[in-house]
Amino acid sequence: MYMRWKRIVIPAALLSAAGGTAAAVAGLYAVRKLAGLLRRPVDLRGKVVLITGGSRGLGLAMAREFARAGCRIAICARDRRELDEAERRLQRVGREVAAFVCDVTQRADIQGLIGGVMERFGRIDVLVNNAGQMRVAPVESLERADFEAALATMFWGPVDLTLEVLPHMRRQRGGHIVNVTSVGGRVAVPRLIPYCCAKFAFVAFSDGLAAELHREGIRVLTVAPGLMRTGSYLQAQFKGDAAHEFTWFGVAANLPGFSAPAHYAARKIRRAVEAGRMTLAITWPAKLLVRLEALFPEMTRHLMAGVNEYVLPHPEGAKTLIAGKVLDEDFKGVFRLFTRLGRSAAAEWNQR
Repeated sequence: MYMRWKRIVIPAALLSAAGGTAAAVAGLYAVRKLAGLLRRPVDLRGKVVLITGGSRGLGLAMAREFARAGCRIAICARDRRELDEAERRLQRVGREVAAFVCDVTQRADIQGLIGGVMERFGRIDVLVNNAGQMRVAPVESLERADFEAALATMFWGPVDLTLEVLPHMRRQRGGHIVNVTSVGGRVAVPRLIPYCCAKFAFVAFSDGLAAELHREGIRVLTVAPGLMRTGSYLQAQFKGDAAHEFTWFGVAANLPGFSAPAHYAARKIRRAVEAGRMTLAITWPAKLLVRLEALFPEMTRHLMAGVNEYVLPHPEGAKTLIAGKVLDEDFKGVFRLFTRLGRSAAAEWNQR
């Protein structure tokens, strides 16, 4: 009789403890949410915003959006000519714009960048870690170098840059860090394994920072976009059956409804910074996929396996990297129709 009573009481105690914990977590969330609602929106006018990968694509769209909000803009990228063109475009809408050549995979470049921005503007209020690269390839075509390149640009680069900027923000007693990750940092997507590895690590870094820096008045926003029409499919690199890999990726990246225009994504990010948010997902397919992964991980794995098996081209082991803009020259007909929006976006966001 004693054993039967004990077997009943223990689960009840566990349930009570779990319920109490859940209630405490819900209460803490409600309090913090209420505090967020009561907090006045951040006034971005006059703030100094540093954007990596700011010479084209989403980086350029964000630079324009923040400039229109009255911010002073610093952009960096590796290509001087792209930077000069981006700076020329931004000066039409921004009162103060400066462009810096910087390779975020080189720590010496990062130190020089921060020194240059501080010398020019005297402060850094918002850091946007946006620089990235995309390599589309089946696992048969991948080498260790593909993973190293992805991690260098999309994980170690943001880590080094953030650690370099943090002392300045602490002295200012505040700031914002915007980390542009990806839905590929929440759900692993076939043919994008190195990219997803880097983004998964980046998401962990960003989420951890958000928790640790909040008490210091430094807000960290983790942005998880889905596909966006920035023209970046022309800058992506492809391996394996490169032409077929470029075909599916180019179409998917430019479908209306399935992908979001760059200016829309940039506006959502700016508003999230003003609201002091910690997370932001962009596009309904991205939101749906993240929720599906959280609730039904086994189903999501089967879904990704089915996409790889029945939708994507048969994998080949060719290891030569070919840029999308090179492949695009050979495509005509229906493909040009499906990617028309992408080519317009490429022209608008300096991707050519």
